[in-house]
Amino acid sequence: MGAKPKKNGSISYAKWGYIFIAPFFLIFALFQLIPLGSTIYYSFFEYYRSGLKIIGPTFVGLKNYITLFATDLPKYFGNTLLLWIIGFIPQIAISLLLAAWFTDLRLKLKGQTFFKTVIYMPNLIMASAFAMLFFALFSDNGPVNAALVGMGILKEPFSFLNSVWGNRGLIGLMNFLMWFGNTTIMLMAAIMGVDPTLYEEPTAPDRPECRITLCGHDMLCKRSESTVELKPAERNAGEIPGQKRRRESE
Repeated sequence: MGAKPKKNGSISYAKWGYIFIAPFFLIFALFQLIPLGSTIYYSFFEYYRSGLKIIGPTFVGLKNYITLFATDLPKYFGNTLLLWIIGFIPQIAISLLLAAWFTDLRLKLKGQTFFKTVIYMPNLIMASAFAMLFFALFSDNGPVNAALVGMGILKEPFSFLNSVWGNRGLIGLMNFLMWFGNTTIMLMAAIMGVDPTLYEEPTAPDRPECRITLCGHDMLCKRSESTVELKPAERNAGEIPGQKRRRESE
């Protein structure tokens, strides 16, 4: 049999997707993947500059890594992990709660567009500008200390910027405020992409028997005074399961 002729005027748009994403992969490979691979490769060599003289490259194996772990690297790793926990746990909890609220049509929340815009706006501010803002707010003579002393909570200004947990708390708060809006938007997109019939609870009407669609399957619902019994329902000829929710009185 011969090849199937192409329809006149048909256009294939598949190639345009690859064309549009090609610049990303090109730039990623050129400025991130290749330098990363080069860094890992030269980490096994003694290769540096001393004045105008270039030392190496001389293969030394894992010597550089042994020297690195002999420093305070584990302590730095522990601080980074702690800051990640302080910033991530509250962020994912609040973002998941907000995403569940904003995507639940039964709540009928008003002003959703306003709140979504407000919580996402900190993500548009540069990190340097956000750091300067927190430096001004939480400095020894800043408005936060002035308010705490004025209300009698503190007898003297607390040095947030010179204490260990003060710095950790400020960094965690900055990360939370900058990124929880972005995380909320992504979780909302993920939730809205899931078929509601996979997780929503079916509600049977007041009639003693009805037919509903649960997780794409037709079910026969029989209601008594205290229980609701679900069992597979017989499908009519030519009926497509899961096409839409059906409630039909038997």
